[in-house]
Amino acid sequence: MAPRGAAAGHGESPEVKRFLDDLAEGHDFPALSQVIAQVNRIVASDDSHATDLTDTILKDVALTKKLLRFVNSAHFGGFGNQPVGTISRAVVILGYDAVRDLALSLMLFEHLHNHAQADELKGEAIESFYCGVIGRMLARRLGQRDGEEQFICALFRNLGRLLSRLHFYDRSQEVDTLMAAEGLTEEAAARRVFGLSYSDIGLAVGRHWHLPARLLEGMAPLPPGPIKPPTSPGERLRVLANLARDLYQTLRDAPESRWNDAVAQVAREYKEAAPLPEEEIMEMLRRAGEVAEKDAAIFQASAQSSQLLRRMLGPRAAAEREEGTVRDLDGEGQAAPEEAAGGDTKAAAPDANTILIDGLQELSGMMLEGARATDILQVLAELFYRCGSFDNVVICSLAPSGEALAARISHGPDADSLRSALRIPLSFTADVFHAATSKGVDLLISDTGADNIRERIPPWYGQQVRAKSFLLLPLTLGQRTVALIYADKRDDTMQLSHQTLGLLKSLRNQTVLALRQNQKPNA
Repeated sequence: MAPRGAAAGHGESPEVKRFLDDLAEGHDFPALSQVIAQVNRIVASDDSHATDLTDTILKDVALTKKLLRFVNSAHFGGFGNQPVGTISRAVVILGYDAVRDLALSLMLFEHLHNHAQADELKGEAIESFYCGVIGRMLARRLGQRDGEEQFICALFRNLGRLLSRLHFYDRSQEVDTLMAAEGLTEEAAARRVFGLSYSDIGLAVGRHWHLPARLLEGMAPLPPGPIKPPTSPGERLRVLANLARDLYQTLRDAPESRWNDAVAQVAREYKEAAPLPEEEIMEMLRRAGEVAEKDAAIFQASAQSSQLLRRMLGPRAAAEREEGTVRDLDGEGQAAPEEAAGGDTKAAAPDANTILIDGLQELSGMMLEGARATDILQVLAELFYRCGSFDNVVICSLAPSGEALAARISHGPDADSLRSALRIPLSFTADVFHAATSKGVDLLISDTGADNIRERIPPWYGQQVRAKSFLLLPLTLGQRTVALIYADKRDDTMQLSHQTLGLLKSLRNQTVLALRQNQKPNA
């Protein structure tokens, strides 16, 4: 178990700058950093909206799918018989912070696992996830509500070491050599090689990613000396993240025959700050391994890449898998619904119609819950976008003046520019937008350049948008259009089957019913 040391200061030293510059030259670290920093800025901003976070996540299709699978797993307690099928809905139910924490952990794990060529590094990626699971279990066992924050703090506790080994493997081997040859601690050896300890590196990267101060505090090492009871939420995150990391390292470094004694020693060190029976901790560590094994399947990864998890899960895990049971601890260790039914984690992604049919059920559930109109429109926009039939999707709603429909929610590569461009006057203009909004007519424009259509396309559209084809579905209450769905294909002719178009209209109609319900007194 590595000794504890002081956390790095917040000033960026030349060593930190040099390390970050070196990182920026390799693999896809800059792209990962850009997305993580953007997610953190959105969550931290008082001016951001749920659609901003949703749109950022939706740009990564793989992340979207995996995040939704986790949201619907037992980790979040389930949501009755109605699964969560959209990121928008997940944000409403779980909140910004929880969705951010889950997205960050998934992005980091994907980065570690997908770019680790050596089996050894793939195993360490799995083990970092295992460390996060331990942190979450500890938080729940001690009655803490911030289980997902604790998960990410424990996962990121080894961030510096993991990124160093992934991007600078040869130099990390020098660290191991110094430890063996001179008896140095890992932190001291890393400082000799990199000019920074692994903890310093992790915190520097965390600041580079604009992680919130509370998470940075949670992933920092503990100060030297006896471990005292935490007196603030940030201190509690820090204590449990370090406990999770120390327990993981204890199992990793000790022979299996000494696991009980080694874990008991760690438990005694933390007894004032995290009082737990020694035998209960050992059982928790085994169950955390079972959870990590199941969760790894969502990434098409295998717990067998980890030497530690192979040792831990060997005969016992095989027997329990054969029985089809994995015991539960505080909601952990249960399979996601499709896994429990024997589903294939590599099954093909759902097609457009499946996404839209599931979306109808989700909107129905939201209506029964009396969801806000804003939340319903956000889910509607996401369903249109995720079905894969369009490049961009925009929801326009009444401007405060009541004289125009203005873009409110947008998804797609042109989301920002469309949000500025789409302001549709409700006064008479001889164009297709007025035809749709004034008469409540659904319009599919397959080619904006066609001779019989070109003159009906407003000049502002040709100047600022210029998509080849688009769909307009108005939402009307009484005789008045209160919102408009705009969806386009930038360079291609839109191809929608009769069934898909029917489902899109059904979603629009369901949304109209929900908006009408919101208008009723005490709705």
